[in-house]
Amino acid sequence: MPVDTQQVIDYLSKLGNELESRRFSVLLSTAKGRPHFLTVINPAAPALSENVMALPDAKGVLWFWFPWRTAITPASDIVAAADRVERVLAEVGRPAS
Repeated sequence: MPVDTQQVIDYLSKLGNELESRRFSVLLSTAKGRPHFLTVINPAAPALSENVMALPDAKGVLWFWFPWRTAITPASDIVAAADRVERVLAEVGRPAS
């Protein structure tokens, strides 16, 4: 099933905006001919970083994924995805968003 590239970029951008509001640094990578992904960095602990991709599941529904092929949430649920990414990248003692 073909992926709508603009939709992938839009969802990754929305997730990036939500994570920036939670004090994470983000970089959207959209190199032509390569999968698009969002690099998320915890500036309080830069070793805590991860890439997030938006890819369709077996039914063609767009989901956010960690690169080790672990599903995060459907891409339409930006807040829940940001919650999950924040839990993965939070440093000890990080105040709740």
